[in-house]
Amino acid sequence: MITNSLNAIRKLLKDTFPEVTRIYLNTMPGEFDRPSFLVQHVSAPDQHLNKKFYNTRFTWQIVYFAPVDAVGNPDVIDQFSVANQLKTALMENMVLVSPDDGTVFHVIDCDGGPRDAEVYITVRLDADSSRPEPEYDDMQEVNIEVKEAGR
Repeated sequence: MITNSLNAIRKLLKDTFPEVTRIYLNTMPGEFDRPSFLVQHVSAPDQHLNKKFYNTRFTWQIVYFAPVDAVGNPDVIDQFSVANQLKTALMENMVLVSPDDGTVFHVIDCDGGPRDAEVYITVRLDADSSRPEPEYDDMQEVNIEVKEAGR
């Protein structure tokens, strides 16, 4: 399910910012493209609700690397714009859907904004899941031996 939550975030980023074509996962190469996103997994604790259901709360950090000018200064207006658009996209619907299997992730909250040459947004997603029911083989045939009294 962690992959599904990642893919739901990636889909949101692609739909909201089609002009940003590079999304890195967990680590950045020494040389990287700007503008680009980095999506980092922070945590995913499970909470057992009952025998059949459990809840997982995913925490992801999304980092946006804004374009920089010739001397390395970030485009501050672009940073503010992306931070605002990303927070709006996350909080407007409050739901992300995985393109893999349609799993629904509820947006609990998002926090952050521009800092230095990047934009840092932390988002928490919540999803409920059911445990698979055990499967049993159907009984195909019943053999009953009847003993008569006195035999």
